[in-house]
Amino acid sequence: MAPPIVATPGMMRGASVGLGDRVYELLADDIVLGQVRPGELLREADVAERLGVSRTPVREGLRRLGEVGLVQIETNRGYRAAPLDLERLEETAVVYCELSGAAARLAAPSLDEGDLTWLAAAERELSEQALRGPTPQDHRFVLSVSDLFLERCGNAVLVDTTRRLRLHVERAINLHGPDVPRAHRAERMGGVAAAARARHPELLGETVRVFGTQTLLDVVEAARAASEA
Repeated sequence: MAPPIVATPGMMRGASVGLGDRVYELLADDIVLGQVRPGELLREADVAERLGVSRTPVREGLRRLGEVGLVQIETNRGYRAAPLDLERLEETAVVYCELSGAAARLAAPSLDEGDLTWLAAAERELSEQALRGPTPQDHRFVLSVSDLFLERCGNAVLVDTTRRLRLHVERAINLHGPDVPRAHRAERMGGVAAAARARHPELLGETVRVFGTQTLLDVVEAARAASEA
């Protein structure tokens, strides 16, 4: 769980606005990382006490979390971490991967040797994981790949839109990614690395889209299986 907030002079001058931003960030991290589980009650007073702030910035942070779909606001009952809506999650995953593919197409001409080396190393790491067994973070590779191309694509609107969806994608990955079979993951990553080395924008974009979609739909299926268990 997030530690108490230490208010800086700038936060104090900005009254509850700066603190509200910080509350939003800390609670979003708790929800996305799975430390606050889907459906868990979030009481203003409890959050305020834990973070060491008044209820005003907590209310602002929770309101913003409701706007991005991480919190449900219940009349006369307060706030809860939003449950995973599997149909919406599947739609979000598809759109996120389409946007990641677009970012990869734009990024292809700007990739440097360091980027290509990182992609090749990621392919090797996934191959080694298949032999030695999973590690706690190996299910997050799809996010790292997308992040690389977002950093290089040069389109701020695309970056902002994709990162808003990323909150929900990352949450699902943290909750259910460890349950996903790892078969073919290194092979898919190898396709991304090869397309990047070829500097073929259309091929790279399509390969990234497929890599992400296959991986994230596996996560959705793992979430669905868990909900039916």
